[in-house]
Amino acid sequence: MKHRLSTSLEGPDFRRCFELAAQRPSFQASQPNEVWLGLKEATTNNWPQRLLSATGKSSAMWVDNKWNAVQYLSIWDHCELTSIDDPDGFTTLDDALTQLTALPFHTCALAAIHFDAWVAADYETWGFSRGHMPHGWGCLFRGAGHDRLMSRRWLDFGPWRVLRLPNDTSFVQFHDLAITDPAEAYAIAKLGHERMGNSPHGGYLQHSLDVLLGHTKGLYFAEQHLLEVVVPPDATVDQFDMLRACADRFQHRVAPPTTDRIDRIAYVFLDQADAQRHLHELWLRELECWCINRNGAKVRLDADYHPVPSPPAWVARLEQP
Repeated sequence: MKHRLSTSLEGPDFRRCFELAAQRPSFQASQPNEVWLGLKEATTNNWPQRLLSATGKSSAMWVDNKWNAVQYLSIWDHCELTSIDDPDGFTTLDDALTQLTALPFHTCALAAIHFDAWVAADYETWGFSRGHMPHGWGCLFRGAGHDRLMSRRWLDFGPWRVLRLPNDTSFVQFHDLAITDPAEAYAIAKLGHERMGNSPHGGYLQHSLDVLLGHTKGLYFAEQHLLEVVVPPDATVDQFDMLRACADRFQHRVAPPTTDRIDRIAYVFLDQADAQRHLHELWLRELECWCINRNGAKVRLDADYHPVPSPPAWVARLEQP
């Protein structure tokens, strides 16, 4: 079965990604009907070269006689983003991955193969934001693209399928491509979309972190670059709190401050049962989990915590020999 390939690919080599995408047969077969350079409509001659040198979000579009977009290719310099919508996309998962891994990206979002039905049903969406297409059937991370995850541990403990590919590439699949019922596909995928998207429960750190920064307060130990957060009995550290803590840590990694740099964040629970209750979610994010034991000693729990992934049943079926 042929599936449309709708994808947004981000990374410093986005222009090379656009050049390669423009060579796809669908985009070579005919001239686009519309070309937009930023907010200005332009002629279609030499459209790939003109889009490559444009500023702002620029697109080449092929439209039908009702002026509905049949396919398009766009580039956005501000977001280092190339987006592809190709109806003559792929036939199998292996086919799609072969095509995608030939492109130079750090982060790749794959839009829904049931896109029109999902839009008509007004389903809630999540994604990477910053111009990316909303999550559909999968996403990929390569090299530095993984840095936007709170931790690579996140990959193995979601309601999805994960495949490790060459060139430090991780593929996350949100539903079986064989599902033909759009509602069934969404019901399976939505949990993964939320956990891998712009959500308080998600494990992906968006580019706009300002609203998340500076909310994690605690005792700072300069020699260890450690922020220690003491949690009183019966208190809850919710997953949005963890997201904000990871945002602070990430910001200090990419733009280290001259003072009070944070490399580690440790939650110290005064009640051991509370610590156990939070252990897994903290471990997933590489946030330290400590408790005060019955003897009054501070004990670290996450260092000796080794959970085993438990993928959904549909993943187990796909991976049967």
